[in-house]
Amino acid sequence: MVLLQDSLLLLVAFLLVLLNGFFVAAEFAIVKLRHSRVEDLAEGHGWRGVMLGRVHSKLDAYLSACQLGITLASLGLGWIGEPAFAGLLEAPLQMMGIDRPEVIHSIAFVVAFAVISYLHIVLGELAPKSLALRRPETLSLWTAGPLYVFYWLMYPAIWFLNTSSNSLLRRLGLSASATGHQSDAYYSPEELQAILHHSRRVTEGPEIEIKTIVAHTLELADLEAGDLMRPFRELITLSSDDSYAEIRRTIQNHRFSRYVLLEPESETVLGLLHVKDILLEPGGEDVQSRLRRHIREVLEVRENESALELMRRFRSGAPHLALVRDDDERLVGFVTMEDILETIFGEITDEHEVGRQKSTDRRFVWLPDGSFIVPGDTPVYRIERELGRDIEEAEEEDVSTVGGLIMSKLDRVPVEGDLARFEEFAALVRRVQGNRVLLVKITPTVSTK
Repeated sequence: MVLLQDSLLLLVAFLLVLLNGFFVAAEFAIVKLRHSRVEDLAEGHGWRGVMLGRVHSKLDAYLSACQLGITLASLGLGWIGEPAFAGLLEAPLQMMGIDRPEVIHSIAFVVAFAVISYLHIVLGELAPKSLALRRPETLSLWTAGPLYVFYWLMYPAIWFLNTSSNSLLRRLGLSASATGHQSDAYYSPEELQAILHHSRRVTEGPEIEIKTIVAHTLELADLEAGDLMRPFRELITLSSDDSYAEIRRTIQNHRFSRYVLLEPESETVLGLLHVKDILLEPGGEDVQSRLRRHIREVLEVRENESALELMRRFRSGAPHLALVRDDDERLVGFVTMEDILETIFGEITDEHEVGRQKSTDRRFVWLPDGSFIVPGDTPVYRIERELGRDIEEAEEEDVSTVGGLIMSKLDRVPVEGDLARFEEFAALVRRVQGNRVLLVKITPTVSTK
């Protein structure tokens, strides 16, 4: 009779171990799931998904339910399991010739404690936790329903425990609000960049393109107009005293859609002309006056204008070409919508550019030794992107192009053959024109990403 009673108690103890494992698995699984994923599961997995959504919407409360379940199961296991297991060991110990009651009790208790602790740790803690971390969606869906029922059955106790905990937090000067879970459930741009950097590397196919586009989109938030701009001297412009034939010739040679109109002597910006307005006007003696009716206001921004803000202004109806001025009101560059899109998607070649090089080609020329050649007006952020790390000296000297960075390092106008060494790379000046650096060879001194 005693043996049967101890066996039943052991069965109850084993069930308590499994119950402890259930609450551990439920706790880790629902914490592991992000709020955005829970919304998807709630819509596509029937009543289990609905239960999971309700559980995750009150995360603190249901974590308290898990803790209560774990505590009750552990206490019950210690209360029932160890005495029952010790009772089963007494008879075998007596058969081994150990007849002193105090010795039998001590050995049985130690062995029972070790076995029960082992089962509790392995089956009730470690295995459920590892399983929940590896299969959080599956475990969350299967445990949400029973956990929901347990929560309402034990609601008075859970309410009392939560109220006591929140009261203690308030006394310590801490917020007891649970609203932070959903805000913490979303990744910051920095976290997303880290995830992309440490994710499984792929070398070809659509996966690498998707990864690159996402990474470049996140980088766009840190860029300014000065990072994206091309030098103002490279902008193809029209003069207010150009004849209609000269205007048509300029359009035919360059095939751009927008042209900045300047005063011939002072180079004062008069506005922007679209090629459609120009071509729809017939030639004639008064063509200049008629073209002036189509002049649009040109968008002007500062070098420190956010690239995202500039894109928003482009999208809201501003002409897709912006002039960039420095702090001294000098025109230093220009940015187009294409420049922003190429920052995200890479080089974009339209039908008019097939077979000919762009006037400001930003494509890198890679060499077998791992170095690459770039134009001198290449934005520093493009070099940082290739190297996989920030160039500290560019931030300290507040320069935005490779040529400007070299000039700042040398503290003079570079000449062909000059070598500027930085912590991240070495820059060899390959070609110059006057004060301009045309081509630079970049040799990384650190491992690229």
